[in-house]
Amino acid sequence: MKKLVFLFSLFLLLNAIEIDFYYGEGCPHCKRTLETFGELSEEYPLEINAYNVYTDKEKREEFIKAYYKFGADINRGGVPTIIVENTTFVIGEMEEKTWRFVFKECIINGCPEGIYTENSLIEMELTRTGPSALTLPTLFGAALVDSVNPCTIAVMAMLLAVVLVAKGRKEMLISGTIFFLTIYAMYFLMGIGILNIIENTGIREVFLGVVTVGALVLAAMEINAYFYYKPGFWAVEMPGFLRPHAKAFIENATTHPGVFVAAMFCSLFLIPCSSGPYLMVLAMIAEGSVEGYLYLALYNAVFILPMVAITLLIYMNKTTVTEVQKYKEKHIRGLHLFSGIVLFMLFLFLVWEFWDSIRLMIGF
Repeated sequence: MKKLVFLFSLFLLLNAIEIDFYYGEGCPHCKRTLETFGELSEEYPLEINAYNVYTDKEKREEFIKAYYKFGADINRGGVPTIIVENTTFVIGEMEEKTWRFVFKECIINGCPEGIYTENSLIEMELTRTGPSALTLPTLFGAALVDSVNPCTIAVMAMLLAVVLVAKGRKEMLISGTIFFLTIYAMYFLMGIGILNIIENTGIREVFLGVVTVGALVLAAMEINAYFYYKPGFWAVEMPGFLRPHAKAFIENATTHPGVFVAAMFCSLFLIPCSSGPYLMVLAMIAEGSVEGYLYLALYNAVFILPMVAITLLIYMNKTTVTEVQKYKEKHIRGLHLFSGIVLFMLFLFLVWEFWDSIRLMIGF
């Protein structure tokens, strides 16, 4: 447990939001803004650099240069002036809820670029109706958790072993390629189908709520598996009763059409152990747009990377199927721990997204 707390604290530390706060002694707006930052620092990792431009000549010159840098009118400026991550330039006092929006944007999408007033930031917040929680780091994190799932590695190793013994190394390369490309296509098509259902039925908030709860449950299961591991039980793995069926399909996949059919069925068998992160990403996309399809394409490319790597490494004689299986067994607890930590981070992003969706619906 201490390791988990340390890793989470390290995550916040490495992602601290840097704030340059230019103020003047005796300015009531500055005082209230600093108090707001103090309260929000309990929720967000803020690194505040406070500079008194009334008494510090060097910082006053820096303050003036900042106005020229951002193209702001110094004659209409004053204190407090706040620059967040050298990106968001804000003049004057803002309410706590507006700063909360800015800090959430910094963590999830990157700080807004340019000069802003409170009204312009409020307008920006109200237009956030798309996949605001989904950034490339979030996408890669979810896909990486999905890709290193133990049962995905096990299924791939099983297939390669069967073909290698029956047909040789060259056929193993071809069969491995057919397998992971089929998995890619099946997952991509399933993602498109789910996105279209969400968009056509208007159940985004319901789906997002269910997936948010599911993310927490899956994170708890994965962390629990690190401490109390049992194959196929209370972990994000293929259930025990499905394993014989998957094995039967794989063992009969010695021809190209057979590999294709086996991959189609295995993509369904893998759903219980590798659909959690995928559903979370779909909940954050929540619409069948061109951008959403590009996100799906990228997600699935990351998802099949271990399959591609295993196939190539075995073909080039850099490793063996037995070594891959041993590696999986040796590090299986660590894989579950890594998965649990990333799933918990995704849960936090989903909580923010779910609350924003509800708040916008009720006009709060």
